[in-house]
Amino acid sequence: MREIVILACSECKRRNYTTTKNKKTMTGKLEIKKYCKFDKKHTLHKETK
Repeated sequence: MREIVILACSECKRRNYTTTKNKKTMTGKLEIKKYCKFDKKHTLHKETK
């Protein structure tokens, strides 16, 4: 039941990372603080389509 999701930076809107999430346990959108190489700092990355 794991699904591949794409994470986009909330500041520059670029799609930087891919990860997997379990659809049964996590029903909402995934939000992780990760490093953005374009902004050169840690920013919030949100799940996109």
